[in-house]
Amino acid sequence: MSDHNTFWGSVRQRDVLVGFGFFAFANVLLLGIVALANDVVASGGSSGVQVAFAIIVVGLNFMLWLWNDSGIKDVQASTKDIRAEDRDLAISQNFINSPWAMYRALVAVITVAVAGGLLFAVFS
Repeated sequence: MSDHNTFWGSVRQRDVLVGFGFFAFANVLLLGIVALANDVVASGGSSGVQVAFAIIVVGLNFMLWLWNDSGIKDVQASTKDIRAEDRDLAISQNFINSPWAMYRALVAVITVAVAGGLLFAVFS
C-alpha cells in the first residue's frame, strides 16, 4: 500500500476499535441505569421514562452500529490497496481473505441482541 493508503487503513482500523469501546462502555452504562432503576420500574414506574429510555437505547445502538459497520467496510476496502509485490505475503492473504461479511453480520447481530436485552429488561 502507498503511505497514504496505509495511513487511512490504519485510521479506520483504530476507528473500529474505538467504536467497539464506545459500544461496550455505553451499553454497560445503560445496563447500570436499568439495574439501578429496576425498583422504580418494578413498582409501576413511568412508562414515559421507559419509552424515552428505549428511544435512547435504539438510537445510540443504531449510531454505534453505523460507526462500526462503516469502519469494517472501509478496512475491507483497504485490502484492495495492498501493493502487488506484497499481495503474496501470508499476512496479506489472511487480511484479504478475512470473512468481512461475517464480521459485519456479527456486529449487527450483537448490536440487536444487546439493544433487545436492554429493552426487554426495561419493559418486562
